[in-house]
Amino acid sequence: MKFFFFLVILNFSLLNSAEIDPLKKKLGNLKRQTVSIHNDILNNNKELKKIKIDIERNSQKQLILKKRIKSGENVGRRLMFLLQEKIYLSPVTKIINNLFFQSEDFITKQIVREFFLKKVRLGINEYILSFKTIAELNIDLDEKLIIYKKKKKSLSVKLNTLEKKIKQVAQLQKKVKVDVNLRVKEKRYKKKAKNLNELVQGVKRKKVIKRKKNVSKVKLPVQGKIVSNYGEGKDIRKSKNGVVFKVFEESFVTSPINGMVVYANQFRSYGNLIIIENEEGYYCILSGMKKIIISSGNEVFMGEPIAKISAENNSQLYFELRLNGKIINPKSKVEIL
Repeated sequence: MKFFFFLVILNFSLLNSAEIDPLKKKLGNLKRQTVSIHNDILNNNKELKKIKIDIERNSQKQLILKKRIKSGENVGRRLMFLLQEKIYLSPVTKIINNLFFQSEDFITKQIVREFFLKKVRLGINEYILSFKTIAELNIDLDEKLIIYKKKKKSLSVKLNTLEKKIKQVAQLQKKVKVDVNLRVKEKRYKKKAKNLNELVQGVKRKKVIKRKKNVSKVKLPVQGKIVSNYGEGKDIRKSKNGVVFKVFEESFVTSPINGMVVYANQFRSYGNLIIIENEEGYYCILSGMKKIIISSGNEVFMGEPIAKISAENNSQLYFELRLNGKIINPKSKVEIL
């Protein structure tokens, strides 16, 4: 009887594992897709910025050339000077003038005339070349604008696809079993912890962390301007223990490492805060996000979208990295892409 009961329990557990494993596999595939799509979006953004810079340079070149063409009036004046010399001085007049005027004057006039003639030649060449260059720049500008519009459209499509994939991940994530203890600790230490250190110590998993060589790289959570580097923080909004980013458009915040989310909630003056840990002893701390799209107990991949940040004036993302309990400079571990 006991043996029969054992077989029933074993079969039930096998059925459950068979049911969960495909879900985890599907979830993992979806998450990898979000990472891939988001990487495409980042590359697309880089290309858009490059094209935009090229368009601005093109416009500046055209502006310079148009000013040069406008200054072509000086060429006309020099040309008129030469023509007047030829029209108003007949051959006889020139001979008389050469007899009565000093030779130095004659030589001086010749030098001046040659100087103006040289300037006129150069001016005419530049004038014609400017028109030709502007025409070429216009063709180049038209081509770049077409590419820019295509990239913009492609970006919009990819963003929509990413949003859909993220929703699918969220729906599937609800069906996958997570460590309930993490959420219990999150709730408890959200109220109990007096500072960030107490929070990190409180929510971390009790299991022993494997001591590896810490060869894993870390990916920056956003592409934006660094307004405060590690060790530079001087005011309330900039902590010296991490790196502070400012973005120029609403962006996704991605996980800097592969790991487990042990905290994803609000915490005191930090606002929305996420803590991710992994088995190599890394702890990533992120705060300042507009919206969190992940929850504690979820496994995340490096580069997976986990939050959103606004481009508003006061919005800044704080990124802190700890290794085996010690705060380190995040940029020292950043993956060079």
